[in-house]
Formats: sequence, structure tokens, C-alpha cells
Amino acid sequence: MRTSRLVALLLELTRLRRTTVTELAERHGVSARTIQRDLAALQEMGVPVWTRTGPAGGVGLVEGWRSPLTGMLAAELQALLLGETGSRELGLEADYQAARMKMLAAPGAEARQHAAVAERFHVDHGRWFHEPERPAALAEVAQAVWSGQRISIRYTRSDPSAAPVSRLLDPLGLVLKSDRWYLVAAHRRSVRTYRLSRIESVTRHQESAWRPPDFSLAEHWRQSRAQFEASVVSLPVRLRIPVASADALRAALPGTGIDAAIDAAIDAASAAARQLSQEAAPQPDHLDISLLTESLGIVSTQLLAVPGIEVIEPPELRQALAARGRDLAARNAPHER
Repeated sequence: MRTSRLVALLLELTRLRRTTVTELAERHGVSARTIQRDLAALQEMGVPVWTRTGPAGGVGLVEGWRSPLTGMLAAELQALLLGETGSRELGLEADYQAARMKMLAAPGAEARQHAAVAERFHVDHGRWFHEPERPAALAEVAQAVWSGQRISIRYTRSDPSAAPVSRLLDPLGLVLKSDRWYLVAAHRRSVRTYRLSRIESVTRHQESAWRPPDFSLAEHWRQSRAQFEASVVSLPVRLRIPVASADALRAALPGTGIDAAIDAAIDAASAAARQLSQEAAPQPDHLDISLLTESLGIVSTQLLAVPGIEVIEPPELRQALAARGRDLAARNAPHER
């Protein structure tokens, strides 16, 4: 679970003068990119993490800084790990700000410099032209989760033609995925996931909620997410792109294993170049990438934003991408008078 990993990272960095992203990734069983995102999250909390490249580089905390975790109230620590958005929407914004001030006021002259930086730079994770969901039922559901109470909900299903349903639930946990809230709860002792924005009304009961023995919210979410992504991302494709278009492809196909696919393509291209040259291997010009994507209609629209892309397989995607390109060109062409 990410929250426990952030605490573990903070404690490790407090204990070690210097380490590396690779070493942290190996110890925690995650990718280097995940550790880099975690370090950025710690910096946003107010932890003065430094990173340097080169032989003398690595990751560490500024000299003299000491973690104030042991002096925090439980609600402050909880809010800090939820982050600014999550804590605000759960009514813990004051606890988050108190915890962050403790981070910024921790011993160490460099920490005070870090506090000055926080007054001049702000990180906004929200997307442009998009307001994050603020489900009306969030506060009531959160109270039921904290207190372990059963709830009754009226829930709108994804099919707009279907009538809302009523459910008696045993709430097990809340998940904030990007900017969307989900409730993990048991209905008749079957664990399911409900999108909070679809809950029309909620009533808390005095009776205690049932909880499966040894239930892990993080593990349940990991498995549910993997099953959902496998059901949606099922179209195998082979693409060829210029190396310069790798970032555009990452942006076009988020959440489809694109990072691993591009890394594998770079490794394969570099290995092939080394076999052809006895000298220093030249940098590849193009990458051949294989991965699973969403449906033909969705991915053909997504790939329009990638310069110089060529679809190797399947031919249906190549045809759909060409057709969408022609349609876009026709719409943007000047009209004759």
C-alpha cells in the first residue's frame, strides 16, 4: 500500500545518509518510476528530499533535518498520507496543514529554506478544464468506514436505462483513484466496488459492519484493478514510432503498460544496434512496440496525437487510424466559397 511505503521511505531516508532510486525500488519491490513518484510526493508533503545524478549522486535528506513523525497526532499523520486533495475532501484539511507545517518546521536550517520554496512554488495535480468529483455521499460514507457501521445506499447503475437500486452494505474502505472516489464494501458478504458519485443517498445504521478476516484493502484494489484493466485492455497491437514520439505515445495511452512496452522496445533496439556495430552502438531512430490496448474505436482516436506513428498490426487498426486522419483533415480544411 502506498501510504505505508511512504512512511517506510521516510524512515529509511532518515536513517541512511544516501541511497539510490534503484536500491529503494529493489527493497520495496516496485519500479524506479514508482519510487520517483513517491519521492515527489514526499517533497510535496514538505520533506526536503534531494536527488543528484552522476557517480556521487543518489537520494537523501538535507543535512540536519529530522522527521517529526513521532510528534504527530494520528489524524495529522493520516491526513498527510492521504495528501492535500484526499484530506480536504474527507474534512481533514486542517490536520493536513498542521502536519505539513510540522514537516516544514522540522529541525535543520535547510528545512527552513525548503519552506521558503513552498511559498513560491505550488504543485497542482488536477487536469485542465476538469473539476474533480466531490460526491455528496463522501462525508457520510467516510464516517461509516471510520466507525465500522453498516449503511444503506440508493445507487445509480452505469446503464442509464436501469432503475436505481437499494443496497445494505458493510463498508470496508475508500479508494481515491486519480480524482475519483470508490467505496469497497460487502453486499451479502460479497466484496464489490461502488463509485461514490453514483450514490444518491446513504443512511448509517447503529449495527456494526461485517469485515472479512484478514481483509487487505490495498490487495483487493490491486486485484480488482488488474481484472478491470485486463477486461478493457485486450487488443494486441504492434506499432512503430520515431524515438522522439515516445513521450507522445505515453501521453496518448496512459495506464496500458506503455512505460514497460517502451522500455522493452528501447532495450531491444539498443541490443540490435550493438550486434550490428563493434563500436559504440548508435541510438535507434525508431522503436517497435508491442502492447495491449483498448478497443479499436478508442485506440484509433488516441493514436492520432502521436507524430510519425505506423501501425504494423492489426490491419483493422491501421485502416481505422487512416480513416480518422482523413476525417480530421477534412474537418480542418478551409471551405470553398
